[in-house]
Amino acid sequence: MQVRVFEAADMTSGLKLVKKELGPDALILSTRTIKSGKLGLIGKPVLEITAAVDTDYPKEKVFERPAAAMPAPGPSNSGRKSSGFRHTVGDSVEQYLLQRGAESADTAVPAQHLDTPRAVAGRDGKLQNEVDELKDLVKNLAGQIAQLAEKEVSVSKQDNQLKVTSVGPERRFNAPALHGDYILSTLVDRGINIETSRTIAGFLRESYTEQELGNHDRIRAMIVATIQDLLHVAPPIFQDRTTQHRIALVGPTGVGKTTTLAKIAASYLGSHSSSIALITIDTYRIAAVEQLKVYGEIMHLPVEVVISPEQLEAALETHRNKELILIDTAGRSPRDSLCIKELSSFLRPEFGIDKHLVLSATTREQELLDTIERFKGLGITHTIFTKIDECANLGILLNVQIQNANPLSYITNGQRVPEDILEVTPKTAAEMIMSLQEGSMHE
Repeated sequence: MQVRVFEAADMTSGLKLVKKELGPDALILSTRTIKSGKLGLIGKPVLEITAAVDTDYPKEKVFERPAAAMPAPGPSNSGRKSSGFRHTVGDSVEQYLLQRGAESADTAVPAQHLDTPRAVAGRDGKLQNEVDELKDLVKNLAGQIAQLAEKEVSVSKQDNQLKVTSVGPERRFNAPALHGDYILSTLVDRGINIETSRTIAGFLRESYTEQELGNHDRIRAMIVATIQDLLHVAPPIFQDRTTQHRIALVGPTGVGKTTTLAKIAASYLGSHSSSIALITIDTYRIAAVEQLKVYGEIMHLPVEVVISPEQLEAALETHRNKELILIDTAGRSPRDSLCIKELSSFLRPEFGIDKHLVLSATTREQELLDTIERFKGLGITHTIFTKIDECANLGILLNVQIQNANPLSYITNGQRVPEDILEVTPKTAAEMIMSLQEGSMHE
């Protein structure tokens, strides 16, 4: 039995591809939706189809063998391992088909009864039962394939080799057992989810030689380089000071939006100019307004408080000659669609405001993804991660980036203004994820 994996835009084109490559007798074992793109982690969703075709027994002869004539099991083919799931699937399906063929031959309905309604109904019912049994068998076998494919890495006791195998014959590679364990465990230890870790580990084992993978420091450098390619980083570019930059910070309550806004303002003040205006539409919390006013007084920057979209438009007009306008917003619950809708009435597209979604690195991954999904109606353009100094494993940055199209603009790592904020590059972010820049956490 030959098992192959195909990718297609939809089921229709996928089935055509399966039929073209494996023929009309192919069985569909499983389907799932995956992402294309870099290492199969980023990109548009595509349909992955696992299909199989029986190559060991000609189909036209399967049902011609009576039970008594079935040959005894012979020695296994040297090119096929008895422990592999291909062998399991092939033998199970073949055994089932032969058994059902023999039963059909032994219990064939006499020809003189074929034209009676009762005989036809009985035969149809029996045939349907057989079809249902076959479907159940294929379903169970597909489950076995999924479980075996998940393990991917098996250790050979004879030669101490890792043999990593996928369901397609195209992907096979060997590397010393130490390498596979070290790469995978290093990625998982940094908080990178298991699916992404396996993909990166497989990519490295396919891309480098055993000698290149023999040094742990070199492996870590390879991991950093690979993670760099997966990260989408785009800090604001302030070199063009002839164009006004408008940035609004949005996000859940308690993630540090006001403090982050003050850090951005202080950083710009120190490296560019004082041509900055601060605006807040956070009228829910008096403390937040007062906090921003204090920051404004310390940095000698104007602070505007607005309570309506019209007032925001007027404030933008008032400060039209400023190089940078930073807008603070009230924390919104991701589950409160009305509050998010109200916020969208302020941040209108015609205002030309970049919306940076502020997220805490200490939040659970699924909750972060839910927050991104609920705030996307605002037209989010960037992501900011705060509190990374409180997060033990920074792999969550990569996990979220892979499932989120918005680039990372800033990372904050403490409460100090303006010191604890970083305009990240792919390299620095990758090194922080791998803990190679621990000293930069508080630069």
